[in-house]
Amino acid sequence: MSTHETIEHRTEMLERRAKVVRSRLLRAVDALDARRHQVERIGEQAKKVAAPAVLGAVAVAALFGASAFAFSVAIKSRRRLTIAQRVAAVVREMDLSPRPSFFRVAAEKVALAMLTYGATELARRATKNVVDGRLLDGRLAVGRALASHHEEISTT
Repeated sequence: MSTHETIEHRTEMLERRAKVVRSRLLRAVDALDARRHQVERIGEQAKKVAAPAVLGAVAVAALFGASAFAFSVAIKSRRRLTIAQRVAAVVREMDLSPRPSFFRVAAEKVALAMLTYGATELARRATKNVVDGRLLDGRLAVGRALASHHEEISTT
């Protein structure tokens, strides 16, 4: 092997390495370019979402502030009341009427049940008499039926 061949061989090896390094470098640049595009898209999306998010946060903060203000006003107005006024308000809210006894409640329920039963029986009998062609007190209300009824009564 001559020195000329070794130089050519070394040059060829160096060129091959340079191509490999160049291709790796180009792939890395392509990957970085793709990442840059992704970051740009994410930034655009973040800008689109930022305004509604800020608006929502401001609305929540406003609601929180309004409720805190209302709560503080209520506490201050409550503190202004004297002890006598507070006691009077509590007494007004209490139900001071005595509860009726168990026997009174039971008697009222029994009386109501009996009245309901009586009214139901009266309505049932009146309806039956009307359907049978009788007057409400049970007398026959139809001409021939009334005459035959009178004959039955007189023969017995």
